[in-house]
Amino acid sequence: MFVNLTMIGVGNLMEIIWPIISRVVGGDDVADRVIGVTADEADIARKEAVFGFPLVLNDNHAALRDNHPDLIMFSPPPTVAPDLIDSVLRPYYEERRTEGGPLPVLYAFPPVPLGQTYLDALGDDVLVVNMIPNNVTSIAGRPVVDEGHYTVTYAAPWPTERVAELQNLFAGQGEYVEVESHQIVPMLGGLCVINSLWYALPIVADRLELDHNDVGEYLRARVRDLTGFAPAQSTPIRGEDLRDHADYLTAMARAWHDGIARYYTETDLAPDTARTFVHRHLDLTLHTAQVEPREVLEDLSVGAATKGGVLERAMRCAREDLLPALADDVDWNQITDLVTASAHTVKEHGLTLAG
Repeated sequence: MFVNLTMIGVGNLMEIIWPIISRVVGGDDVADRVIGVTADEADIARKEAVFGFPLVLNDNHAALRDNHPDLIMFSPPPTVAPDLIDSVLRPYYEERRTEGGPLPVLYAFPPVPLGQTYLDALGDDVLVVNMIPNNVTSIAGRPVVDEGHYTVTYAAPWPTERVAELQNLFAGQGEYVEVESHQIVPMLGGLCVINSLWYALPIVADRLELDHNDVGEYLRARVRDLTGFAPAQSTPIRGEDLRDHADYLTAMARAWHDGIARYYTETDLAPDTARTFVHRHLDLTLHTAQVEPREVLEDLSVGAATKGGVLERAMRCAREDLLPALADDVDWNQITDLVTASAHTVKEHGLTLAG
């Protein structure tokens, strides 16, 4: 059971998942046991009100030494993570090792670097996991229940009880999926191109002179026809009649489904794992588009994208390649090919970040 938590890099992702993990690490004394570090001075007051615990500006060392955590959540941008591993985490773990006693467990949220980099820097006795959480925890103000998935990869085997702690902490995040370290970036290639629907769908709706929520619902229904996946506790599909555009939207749903499914066959993901990503992530993305206003979809796509990161690269693929091809005289085989190619492009970009 974790008691003290230090968050390094309190940004958008930590704000999204805090309602989930606060069930376990929160409480009346949360301000005494949890501390976070942010680089955003202008937003500290708002964030402290949201989280309910103190934040410090850029002082990672103080946040670690003052709190003496047994859990560290490490969530800086991937581009600065290697420097912080060396300049912040390495000396802190050396201090804790000298003190004696258990070392803090490390949850690393940047997709890169991978876990072995942490072990090489910090020592093989550190428990470290790379995590890609479900970044949708509520839809239209209602908590998400058993939708989507969260993904983990361990650089070395973990004790069973530590895995159980992680699963308890992230209960409600959907299906727990474990992959090999080298599969994290390829996985993200497909997921980010699915997420690009948050950006592309409202634009397509405008072209068709339709409400974007109706388009989201229709696409979700057509994807469900392909996958058979229907979460029990979710917004129902009313069966909106969009017959004038049924052929176009049915083909669009199939192009995204088939393009991502094909992409995952071209990676070394196990078929069951790939199926989980395609079925659950497409449904969750389109569920969001079914009920949320445009500004929320923009926040989830453009607003949530780390500068230079994989999600930003997926939005660029949608803007420069997919949306132009979705205009007049659409060749749906070409769209399917472009969806697959976009996922590969995002993957290759992610691998450059990995070094």
